[in-house]
Amino acid sequence: MRVQHKGQSIYLDQCSYLEKVIERFGMTNAKYVRTPLPTGYTPTPNEGEVNPQCRTLFQQTIGSLLYIMLGTCPDIAFAVTKLAQHAANPSQEHLDKAKYILRYLAGTAKYALVFNGASDK
Repeated sequence: MRVQHKGQSIYLDQCSYLEKVIERFGMTNAKYVRTPLPTGYTPTPNEGEVNPQCRTLFQQTIGSLLYIMLGTCPDIAFAVTKLAQHAANPSQEHLDKAKYILRYLAGTAKYALVFNGASDK
């Protein structure tokens, strides 16, 4: 996490970590999206057999997203926690939606949380 002090404001971001995560999951050249999940999307449980490769990749992706969410991106909290509920038996659709969140983050990678320290006293 990077903390910058500019004037009376403090900026928090995870640009470096986010770039590594995007690269790790092969989303470097992905097309950006405007929202963390498509409008109206509701994840449904996977009734099929557990796919160990899909589960491992999904859990790694969700873990990275949870770290980013808790640090500096509360805007993805709803999407990440909804998908994380399916970590025991994720489907390919769940993995695709986790990557959708990465596409959203790739488009907002330079954003930061700003705490304005100016006082009106």
